[in-house]
Amino acid sequence: MNLHRRAAAYSLVLLLASCSSNSDDATAHHDPAGEQDIENVIYVGGVTDEALVRLLAVTPKNDPRQAVIIDSPDFGTPLSKDSPATLQFHLASQMTRAPGLLLRPTSTAPKWQRPLHEFLRLLAPEGVAHAHGAAYNGAAYYLVITGADSKPVLQVFSSQTSFTPEALDWQHLADAPQPLTLQITSAVFDTNSIPADGGPFVGGEFSFRIE
Repeated sequence: MNLHRRAAAYSLVLLLASCSSNSDDATAHHDPAGEQDIENVIYVGGVTDEALVRLLAVTPKNDPRQAVIIDSPDFGTPLSKDSPATLQFHLASQMTRAPGLLLRPTSTAPKWQRPLHEFLRLLAPEGVAHAHGAAYNGAAYYLVITGADSKPVLQVFSSQTSFTPEALDWQHLADAPQPLTLQITSAVFDTNSIPADGGPFVGGEFSFRIE
């Protein structure tokens, strides 16, 4: 690493360490950083890593109204490895919609958000957290897809109820031990924090295959 990249990486690490030192939560049960690696999480729709840390710090609750219902694709048949499938879902408390009609958040994900995440990872080989921005407010969903060996293959933290993996991510999913398991956890945030009635909530687990 040249001097400029090394200095930039150190500055980022110091900044993120300073931010994380102020993120303790009275409702936290444990330190999630020690149990779940969020280095490779894809952030979509204005959510922040601090909000995700708060979500992971609390044991999810079971609430039938917050159960996730998959609109598409059909997990009953194997998905094609040739092209990424778009995941669409809604919560049981929300009205069932016609196919193709999505729940869309008020904000959409900036196109530069993931490239910036990849750039930060290049600056710091050990991996750095997602850059802090404005505190997040609203509903968010944490999606984790694991292989048959229980190792996480794809992690997404999003304000949206639809997600299409990039081609490379889809290839990683297809190459992982089958079947895959999708786990979804949701929460409602107020300035990166989760109110008492905001969850997090168990959305459900869904098994599928890519062939």
